Amino acid sequence: MQLKVIGSSSKGNAYVLDGQQESLVIEAGIKLKEVKRAIGYNLPKVVGCIVSHSHNDHAGYAAEYAEAGIKVLALKATLEAKSIQRNCMAVEEGKGYKIGGFLVYPFNVMHDVPCVGYVVCHEECGKLVFFTDTYACQHSFTGVNHYLIEANYSDERLEANIAAGRLPSMLRDRLLTSHMEIGNTIAFLRRNPLKTVRNIVLVHLSDGNSDEAQFIDRTVAATGKRVYAARAGMMVDINVQPL
Repeated sequence: MQLKVIGSSSKGNAYVLDGQQESLVIEAGIKLKEVKRAIGYNLPKVVGCIVSHSHNDHAGYAAEYAEAGIKVLALKATLEAKSIQRNCMAVEEGKGYKIGGFLVYPFNVMHDVPCVGYVVCHEECGKLVFFTDTYACQHSFTGVNHYLIEANYSDERLEANIAAGRLPSMLRDRLLTSHMEIGNTIAFLRRNPLKTVRNIVLVHLSDGNSDEAQFIDRTVAATGKRVYAARAGMMVDINVQPL
């Protein structure tokens, strides 16, 4: 199985877990035509799409996906915000859902609108944990093979941009209660057992408040794992065992 990054920024987020026989889309913030291109236009291969929350860079095209026959799984609040009434399923924390050969388990995270992360399990990739648009994650996970997690900004970059007048100071307050700072990302990873982890993919890096190379280096130093910063067009092998 491969992780294919369609987009991972405030301009739009979408990822595909692309297996041999079936695929699962994570987030619907990119036009469907881009997802089709990534999977060789084999749309029937897509068994569903899981969405974290209602903001347009994550759910802006969810209705388009549903209309094209892709089942959209999201919180009730997200489905209502996007006026999706058919070809969808409202998910709840603490419950599990089967989509083709994928098992998904939503868990609450802390954002400024209702938002969830997901544990995704499949025989080809093992266990993957995904969360974004949260300032912290209070959950713990075991037996994880791959992390797909937010590292949106660094305090140092943010403060420097505010001091230079490039950003308004009020942005600081919003980020502190809505997005994951790289130090919090690393602290979360260090709190969780990493023995089985093969890949850590940092997602949703801010264009102006992050440093991709530094974020990768800091995460590698803290975890000793293979680390990527997601960017459009990236593909990562997420098979349970390396090919």
